[in-house]
Amino acid sequence: MHRRRFLQNLVVVPPAAIAASCANDGPRRRVVYAGAFSLPKSVDEELWLEFEARVERELPSNDVRLLIRGETGPEESTFAAMRRGRIQFAGGSFAGVATLVPEIAILSLPFFYDSVEEVDFVMDRYMLEPFRRLFAAKGLRLVQWSDVGWVSMYGRAPLRTPSEARGVRIRASTSVASQALIEEIGADMITLPFSDVLPALQTGLIDAGVTSTIMYSLSGIPKVAPNFILTRHSYDMGVTLISEKWFQSLEAAEQAVYAKGLGDIAEARRRQRARAANLLASLPTMGVEVYTPTALERETWRAAARPSYEKLIRKVGGESQRIYDALLAGKSAWRNASAGTQRNTSGGPTGL
Repeated sequence: MHRRRFLQNLVVVPPAAIAASCANDGPRRRVVYAGAFSLPKSVDEELWLEFEARVERELPSNDVRLLIRGETGPEESTFAAMRRGRIQFAGGSFAGVATLVPEIAILSLPFFYDSVEEVDFVMDRYMLEPFRRLFAAKGLRLVQWSDVGWVSMYGRAPLRTPSEARGVRIRASTSVASQALIEEIGADMITLPFSDVLPALQTGLIDAGVTSTIMYSLSGIPKVAPNFILTRHSYDMGVTLISEKWFQSLEAAEQAVYAKGLGDIAEARRRQRARAANLLASLPTMGVEVYTPTALERETWRAAARPSYEKLIRKVGGESQRIYDALLAGKSAWRNASAGTQRNTSGGPTGL
């Protein structure tokens, strides 16, 4: 069966099937499985397709099989399969990978960042190496961050301040950072997988939630929750990982190709942020009311969220305090480097 048709027809790939498929391909080409979840026609999908084409162009003996529609099941299953050697390359969200490295939740502290420039500075200069070490302890190589964008709040009604969110049924993801914010503002938290959000809104199980601009725009949520409040309270990112044992089995030239990950990180960010900007601009044409909190309202949100930091650090444990201290050091270094010029006139975060 042609590879593309195989992937289109595939729903879930059991570990045994993956192993059998590898065996059936014979010794002529090395089969490499890459697992992730990407929305159709998204920048993320484009990057994976480019990854496949680049690897097969530079390493003709490698046959990359993309499982980027969640064929391997939940992200936790994908990473478990990596550790067992059944998948060699993967991408995933902070929430999904937190089952392996819980400290990654600290990177989603609410209202910690003020601009995308600050995010990039801190994440690349202060967080990459500490998390490479933490993932290495799990037998995984952290190649690079992936970019999703600012996380904001949506709802049936506008929730402009924490007091308006009190008692409202708000969906949280499995991320403990997402849950911490919702608990702190006194909302009625309901934890659901993203696939259940739309029916939950339709049935009234939930009235609001938090997600990125891209996920909100492409998911159908605007039809039932037409209020998008640009709280921009955290910056959603993900990871690109390689099985370390498999990586070490490669020749140096092969390692160099796979170490490029999904390409240049700056270019990937530019494309993802341009896509988010276009989607945000299109929301009013979909009947969505987009609300940007005032500087005072944003400070009210920040003050309400701040007590969650210490609670989250205690709850996550491990090296959370050390990671938080490094975040503060990075934030201080950014403030000194930028001399305060990265804040916009409204006091809210720049970028998308």
